[in-house]
Amino acid sequence: MSMSQAGEFVDLGKPVVRAMVLGQMVGPDENGEMTKLYFDFNQTAPLFIVQVDPVSGESKQYDAEEGGGAWGFIVGPDNKIYLGTCGHGGGHVLRFDPTQPDVGIEDLGKPSQSESYIWQFTIGKDAKTLYGCTYPQAKIVSYNTETGEMQDHGRMSETEMYSRTIATGTNGWIYTSVGFANYDIIALNPETGEHHSATTAEQRADPTVKQMGTTVYNGADGHAYGRVGKQWLRLIDGKGEPIEKNEKAEPLRHVLADGRALVGADVSGTYTLEEPETGEKTTGQFTYEGAGCAPFVVGVGPDGCIYGSTAMPLLLFRHDPETGENEDLGNPTATDGEIYSMHALDGLLWVCAYGSAYLSSYDPTRPWNFGSEADNNPRNYGPMGDGHLRPRAMIVGPDKTLYIGSHPAYGTLGGAMGVFDTTQGKVIENYRNIVQNQSISALAYHEQSGLVFGGSYIVGGGGATATEKEAMFYVWDPVKKEKIEEFVANPGDTNVASMTIARDKVFFVTLPSNALIVYDIAERKVIDTQQIEFGPALEISLGLHTDGMIYGLTNTSVIKIDPATHEISEVAEYDGGINCGWAMTDEGIYFGSGVHLIKYEW
Repeated sequence: MSMSQAGEFVDLGKPVVRAMVLGQMVGPDENGEMTKLYFDFNQTAPLFIVQVDPVSGESKQYDAEEGGGAWGFIVGPDNKIYLGTCGHGGGHVLRFDPTQPDVGIEDLGKPSQSESYIWQFTIGKDAKTLYGCTYPQAKIVSYNTETGEMQDHGRMSETEMYSRTIATGTNGWIYTSVGFANYDIIALNPETGEHHSATTAEQRADPTVKQMGTTVYNGADGHAYGRVGKQWLRLIDGKGEPIEKNEKAEPLRHVLADGRALVGADVSGTYTLEEPETGEKTTGQFTYEGAGCAPFVVGVGPDGCIYGSTAMPLLLFRHDPETGENEDLGNPTATDGEIYSMHALDGLLWVCAYGSAYLSSYDPTRPWNFGSEADNNPRNYGPMGDGHLRPRAMIVGPDKTLYIGSHPAYGTLGGAMGVFDTTQGKVIENYRNIVQNQSISALAYHEQSGLVFGGSYIVGGGGATATEKEAMFYVWDPVKKEKIEEFVANPGDTNVASMTIARDKVFFVTLPSNALIVYDIAERKVIDTQQIEFGPALEISLGLHTDGMIYGLTNTSVIKIDPATHEISEVAEYDGGINCGWAMTDEGIYFGSGVHLIKYEW
C-alpha cells in the first residue's frame, strides 16, 4: 500500500490465477513411451507445462524461468518437448527432457533477433531439425536437436508479418502459410534456402482467400497439405496440387500408447480423450498452480461490484467492495481472447470481446448458465459484424442503444461503429470505415444535443500497414445517421485514447504527444489543448465523477481535470505502474497493475 496526500492505494489481490492452455499434446514418459499428456500454459508470469498420467491421474508441473506463453509445442525427434515462446521478449526455443525432469525447462536461445513469436513447429525430413514459423517478419527459423545450431532462414514474404502454420512435405520441403493482408502458402527448400509461392495466381485471386485465408498441416499419410481459400491442396516438391473432390485429407494425430487420442483441455484442468474404435469420449482432471493473469479491462457493474477481464484466458472476474472478495466467474462469451469494453445498463453488464467483437450480457442476480437463448445467463448475442474485431469503445447512446467502436479484422484497414439495440437484442446499424482506413478507439454521447462523438486510431487489424498519418475526431448525428463533422484530432498524433463529456464539452486524450483536447459542443470547435505531464494516458480511462471533476489514469498516476478551467493535476502517483483501467465509484478508482487489482481510495 502506498500513500498520497489525498488518499491511499489498496492492493485487492489477484482476481484470476487460472491460466490458458496454449498447447496440448501426447508425449513421452521417462522411458520414451507415449503415455503422458502435456499441457503448455500461458499467464502473465513465466509459462509452465503440466505433465499428466491419464491412467493414474498424477500431474506434475514444471515452471519456466521466462516466457509468458508458447504457441509452438512439439515432441522433437529426440523425444524431448520443445516450446516456441510468444509475446514481448518471446521468439525463444525452450526444451523439457522427460528423462531429466529435475533439469526443468531450459532456454536454448533465440533463432532470430527480429522475431517475438514462434507459432508452430514441424520436424524436418532429416529427423533432427525443428522448423518454426514466426511473427512479425513472417520468417522460418530452425533448431538442430543434435548440434544445437539455430538458423534464421529469412522472410517468407516481403509484405506479410505472419507465418502462422507450418508443415513438412514428403520430399523435405517446408511449407508455411503467410498473411493476413495478402494470403499465400510459401514453400522453402531447406537445402538451398530458396523459397517461393506454392500456389497459382488464379488460386490466390479466388474471393474466398480473403475470407478464409490459408493454412498448412501435416497429414496422416506423411504428405503436407494446405488450403488456399476454399481449395484444398496436396503440397509436393514446392507446389500445391488440388485435391480431387476438394476434400480435406486426414491430419496427423498423436495418440497415446493405448490408442486413445487427446481431444482437448481447458482452464479448469479438464481434459478429454477419445477411444479409437468407438469414438467414445472420456474426461479426466489435473491440477495446476497459476501465478496470476493480468487484468485487461476493468469496469463498474450494475450491482456496484467491480468487474474485469483477463486476456488469454478470457475470464470475467468480480470484486465485491463490501466483502473485499474476488471471484473468477468464467468466460461470458463464445470466444477466448479478452474483453475489450464493458458497460452496465438496466441491471445487466454488457461485455464485448475479441475476436469478432462478440457481445454478451450478464445478470449478476441470476445463476451462471452461458448460452445464446433468452433464458441463458450470460447470454451471447454474437459478433457485431463487418469491421469489428477488437471492440475498444462502448457507450450507451440514445434509446438505450449500445454504440461500439472497433479495430477491424486481421490484414484489413477501416474499423467500424456499430449500434446494438438492447431491447431488440440485435445490431440495427453498422458503419464500416466511418473514419477512412482507421479504427474506432473512443466514443462519447451527449444527451442534451443527442450527438455521438468519436475518435480514431490509425492502425488496422494485425498484419495491416497503416496508410493514414493522423487520428481523427468526428461528430455523428444518430437521427440523420450521418457524420456531420470530422477533423484531425491533434496534429501529429495517431490515437485518440480516451474521451468523456463535461460542461457541454468533449474532453479527449491523444497519443503519442499525450495531449488533452477540449471541444466545445455548441461552438463546434476545439477551444483548448493542454499537455498531460504525468505519464502517458491509458486507453478508455477518463470519466466525469459525481464531484464534478474529470478523473483519468496514466501509466503511473491518477490525474484530475477541472472541466471549468481545463487545469490538469496529479492526484496520486502509483509506484507499481498502472497497466489498464478503468472503474470509478464514490469509493475510489480501480485499475490493473501486473496481475493485481488495485484501488485508489479517495
